[in-house]
Amino acid sequence: MTQDAVAATNKGAPQASKNSIRKVTTASMVGTVIEWFDFNLFGAMAALVLGPLFFPSDNPLTSTLLSLATFGVAFVARPFGGIVFGHFGDKYGRKKMLVLALLMMGIGTFAIGLLPTYASIGIAAPILLVTLRLIQGLALGGEYGGAVLMVVEHEGAAKRRGFFGAWMGSASPIGYILAAGLIALTSAFMPEDAFNSWGWRIPFLLSAIMVIVGLYIRLSLEESQAFKEVVEQSKTTEVVKIPLMEMFKRYPRSVLSSIGASLGIHAGYYLSIIFALSYARNEVGFSATAGLVMVLIASVFYFSAIMVSGHISDKVGRKPPMLIGVIGFAVWVFALFPLIATGNPLFAGIGFSVGLIFLGLLYGPMSTWLAELFGTQVRYTGISFGYTIAAVIGGGITPALAVALMDSYESTIPISLFAAGISIIAFLTILFTRRGLSHEEEDLSNV
Repeated sequence: MTQDAVAATNKGAPQASKNSIRKVTTASMVGTVIEWFDFNLFGAMAALVLGPLFFPSDNPLTSTLLSLATFGVAFVARPFGGIVFGHFGDKYGRKKMLVLALLMMGIGTFAIGLLPTYASIGIAAPILLVTLRLIQGLALGGEYGGAVLMVVEHEGAAKRRGFFGAWMGSASPIGYILAAGLIALTSAFMPEDAFNSWGWRIPFLLSAIMVIVGLYIRLSLEESQAFKEVVEQSKTTEVVKIPLMEMFKRYPRSVLSSIGASLGIHAGYYLSIIFALSYARNEVGFSATAGLVMVLIASVFYFSAIMVSGHISDKVGRKPPMLIGVIGFAVWVFALFPLIATGNPLFAGIGFSVGLIFLGLLYGPMSTWLAELFGTQVRYTGISFGYTIAAVIGGGITPALAVALMDSYESTIPISLFAAGISIIAFLTILFTRRGLSHEEEDLSNV
């Protein structure tokens, strides 16, 4: 039985999906935006206010470090979420797993908004916070791969997979824009003491409305077209018994490539929007509102770069914009912190924006590039595993490590060196990666 579903479309057996590519893209992206909103909401709050509330300490830097470590806990859970969701997504379909992922993320976020602080219930507060972060991490681990596949496996995306896949990447900056915008709006209309005391809960609680809307939209979707075709060919919903083992057996190089390339985007992104935001407030003296506005504006540039890069990748291939983006960030990261350190909002804003533009060039084609490394039967598992393993190293460790380096060396240069080193690893990985599929399996090969 052939692995590639799109090739099977050309043979004419299965019936085409009733959902247009635009509808599928919109529905997939809306849910992913909500997931990233919830996830980034915690990240921004961890950098700004959650440390003293849940991890009180005589040293403010220690509170921030522990808060960011809690942010990183979710990254430890993400690979497990990717494996579990990928397993069942490859066996029983993408749609059910996406609905479950969104529901788990929504419950975790809403519960954080209701959580008592350390002053109220003592050590139980940080324990409960960590537990809810683990639930969020499991959910996000299963989200990305499924959302990408709902789009890039659709026959309507055949000639523009880079562009349509980029919409899944754009969900991250849109989610952050919504999260940062809501935090900035909330903090701007109340005294800082009130925001630090109880106002921070408002964005977490309001997320419930978005989750309900997202669930309604996702439930209206049909299953991924490519997966339905594989099921039709095999006459059973059990495509392979253990997708994870099949992935390692057939695509070992693709697994390594997916991890290495994803390291660049995770390390760069979370360094830019989590640690750099904390640095701007705690070390330089920007207000919470000013820092969030700068990152919010930079996220608009990030979104634009993602979409442009995805479109370009359909014309020239995935690698050129990705390589330019990752090497550009490796250089720019040495200018990022000095620009923030000037204390000038314009210079600091330029630092954030240019850095995210380079990361957008890297991230735009990545969804499709990752999907093109694996066959349909293990694609959910393959994308989710590589992407989330890289998230542990590049995203979960980076903000906390950056705080520790800052505390040890009292300089941002070691932080920039670390980020540049990760970027070079990603650059070399992308440069030397060949397609993971054999000629007969290239249902999602580069245009």
